[in-house]
Amino acid sequence: MNAKTKVKDMVNDGKEAVTKEAEARMDDVRDDMAEHADTVSSAARKAAGEFEDYDAVNSILTQASEAVENATNRLRERSIPDLVDDVSAFARRNPLLFLGGAALAGFAAARFLSASAPAEDEPELITADEDVWSGYLPEAPKAESRD
Repeated sequence: MNAKTKVKDMVNDGKEAVTKEAEARMDDVRDDMAEHADTVSSAARKAAGEFEDYDAVNSILTQASEAVENATNRLRERSIPDLVDDVSAFARRNPLLFLGGAALAGFAAARFLSASAPAEDEPELITADEDVWSGYLPEAPKAESRD
């Protein structure tokens, strides 16, 4: 076996290992998403029960719950490559809706991450060495003391 073949085999082995790890992580993400979607579906169903006297609101919440539940079931049943193909096809058919949904998902993720970030006890102070504006802004005039 020559060096070229060995390198090619090593690259293929590495590619397979990375692919397996990526698929395992994507499966974990898919399972987490499905769990969160179950929570959303349950919350919508519970909210629909709270609005039994209001037919329109009850109907909307029930339909939302069913839609999320159906999407969750499809998410669990499909493989990651199939889901990627579905998203790609949807993005080609509805580019504006896809971009709007992506923006909404980004805002939701940012809000979730900022809400779940640990609160700091004290804000970090910036020293003059770290301040990018240091040396560019004029110094504030000092107040004269009246003795």
